[in-house]
Amino acid sequence: MTRHTTSAQLAPTATMPTATVPITAVPASAVPTAPMPVAPVSIPRAADAVRKARADRRRYIGRLRRRAARCRDATRSAAEAGMSTAEYAVGTIAACGFAAVLYKIVTSGPVHSALNGVIVKALHVPF
Repeated sequence: MTRHTTSAQLAPTATMPTATVPITAVPASAVPTAPMPVAPVSIPRAADAVRKARADRRRYIGRLRRRAARCRDATRSAAEAGMSTAEYAVGTIAACGFAAVLYKIVTSGPVHSALNGVIVKALHVPF
């Protein structure tokens, strides 16, 4: 509610008396009861922030796990390379020991005579 003022009201003189205007009450039916509509403002919700933080954390943990797996695989391959060399060395020593035992058995007297008998019989087979 606006009031218009005149120059007489701004500067009252003795010749013009100042009048007081009574203020009337505004009827209740004229006051709006519904809230005024507000334009939508994009405010990040707490749930969205939590969801984004969890997604960031999952990505970070995934990167850490992949890096740990690469380190673990590199360590395993280095360890397996050394073990295969050791296995070859043990296998070679075992083969040499087995060959020495067989040589001693074959060159012994009874086995030597038995092998000679088998070979002579095989060569003198009548056709």
